[in-house]
Amino acid sequence: MKVHGSEDVLYVLKRTGRVLNPNQRIVVMLYAAAEQRPDGSVWIKATELAETAGMSAPVFSRTRKELEALGWLEVVDSVGPVKVFRLTPTVEAEREQPAAHLRVVNN
Repeated sequence: MKVHGSEDVLYVLKRTGRVLNPNQRIVVMLYAAAEQRPDGSVWIKATELAETAGMSAPVFSRTRKELEALGWLEVVDSVGPVKVFRLTPTVEAEREQPAAHLRVVNN
């Protein structure tokens, strides 16, 4: 998932509300808003992401592990001991397609 505008931000906030704790929600939003490769992976250093989120590196790392265990983040690559994460496709799985619930009515 990639955040492109206010509608996407609201979707992520609604999707994570009452499901994740505040730190987890911040990390999900950060990954959704970060520059992503075509596969959705975010190749930004964890220390930079933690700084952007206003978290210490250990808190950010622990939160990311929690999100991985909950199925919100997944490891897609690694370079030595450094893991590369992306949001899982299930983050958007329940999202309705625009107008998917509407039907054409003929007079």
